[in-house]
Amino acid sequence: MQPRRSGPAPHPSPPRRSTAVPLRRPPGAPLPRSRVGLRALLLALLLPGLLAACDRGAADGARGEREAADPGYSASDAEILQTGADGLPRYRLQARHIEQDPRSLEVALVDIRLETREGDAARWQVTAPTGRLSGDSRLLVLEGGVTLEGGAAPDAEPLRLRTASLQYDLATARLRAAGPVQMTMRNHVLAGTGLDANLRTRQVRLQTDVHGRFTP
Repeated sequence: MQPRRSGPAPHPSPPRRSTAVPLRRPPGAPLPRSRVGLRALLLALLLPGLLAACDRGAADGARGEREAADPGYSASDAEILQTGADGLPRYRLQARHIEQDPRSLEVALVDIRLETREGDAARWQVTAPTGRLSGDSRLLVLEGGVTLEGGAAPDAEPLRLRTASLQYDLATARLRAAGPVQMTMRNHVLAGTGLDANLRTRQVRLQTDVHGRFTP
């Protein structure tokens, strides 16, 4: 027989808790499929935006390089000569100063004198303080008080026309003005608002508010 122990019964020991230690992925080990798929999705979403940003940056850089390489031109006492199919000068444009905008290729002109030959060798002369020539050298905009003279036979009095601003299409020899116009020929004076003229056919038309003075 074993002897009995007196006193309170011993308390049972509490169960041990196991602590989970996170495992570290060895270097070079593949990621779980869920993480790989998430990264691939993010890359697919971000890649088009990154490529577009790179394209815009490259285009801006190329445009800046072109503008830096081509700053336009400027000259004093300049002359622009355009010949016709027969090899003869069709118009001669002279200016005290010209300067080209490298972006629009438009040419600003100061103290302009234009001599042109249109139709049956009819010669015209246009003068203006300032003007702009389009980048394709087709449209000439004259401002600051424009004077047009010529178009008549050598032994006749020429036509004189004055207006504040004028658009001259050098390809079609058409003139257009929106403001007041004064026209003088053989002591006859006509005035009106708006002008549409064709130098090749020698047709001049005042648009509205036409009135005149005729001296015998």
